[in-house]
Amino acid sequence: MKHYKNLTIFFVSYYSKKTIFKIVKKLDSKIKIIIIDNANEKGLKNYFEKKFSNIRVIISKYNTGQTGGINEGFRNIKTKYAIYMDSDVNFGSKIIDKFLDIADIIKDFTILAPQHERSFYKKEFFSNKSNKFKDFNLMKLVHGQFLFFNMKNVKKVGKFDEKIFLYYEETDFCLRAYNKGHKIYVLPKLKVSHLGGKSVNLKNSLEIEANKHWHYMWSKFYYYRKNYSTYSAYKNTVPDLITSVIKFLIFYFLNNRKKTIYFNKSSGLINAYLGKTSYKRIVI
Repeated sequence: MKHYKNLTIFFVSYYSKKTIFKIVKKLDSKIKIIIIDNANEKGLKNYFEKKFSNIRVIISKYNTGQTGGINEGFRNIKTKYAIYMDSDVNFGSKIIDKFLDIADIIKDFTILAPQHERSFYKKEFFSNKSNKFKDFNLMKLVHGQFLFFNMKNVKKVGKFDEKIFLYYEETDFCLRAYNKGHKIYVLPKLKVSHLGGKSVNLKNSLEIEANKHWHYMWSKFYYYRKNYSTYSAYKNTVPDLITSVIKFLIFYFLNNRKKTIYFNKSSGLINAYLGKTSYKRIVI
């Protein structure tokens, strides 16, 4: 509890009032919380700021995506540490205290991350550098649903790449941090579950799902081209394009949902190949 003065927890909301509320109501009221509202959701600012004295809501002028929302959070955080979390995560009541305790033990780090209960890391995510902490895994990349930041070192790495609207944003940031010699750890004993796809509280689920697939494929190509090579980008995405086009044709008359999904996966990649920006947005 004594460490809470050093911590800010922040969320990026896109019609996420219900899911964020489920999390903040179980957090200690002494923890500073910032919500970046990317949707200008009706009533969200008044709801949280009147109900919780420790919450500040910042309304974006327009939907800046996951990266823009995280960068806005960074600009407004004044504490030593910050936790970003998706609004559809679940975790035990003591996990915040444990992160703070471990941060004081490790000291030299840029990101700490929990072990996600349903998501395990491939070999290429782990660092091959020397690690003096046997209980914590030194990483090259981590998943972005729950990230504990050392803000002093975040400023040395720089902001998230706002050319990415959604997906691969934390992977891109981690790789940049890793290449600059920053330390990233996974804490295997601290576990968080991620529901996935539950953070947006809107009824037009197909459009939301299709939009996510569009951005996932666009960002995948962009990430590999930016960080490796154009050849690597095509090598890692052309099989996706071929599969998506074939499945779009298969489901064209059979299943409207799958047809829409595979069309958007193909479209996201084709737009990335053509050098277009990650422009696609949900129409409310």
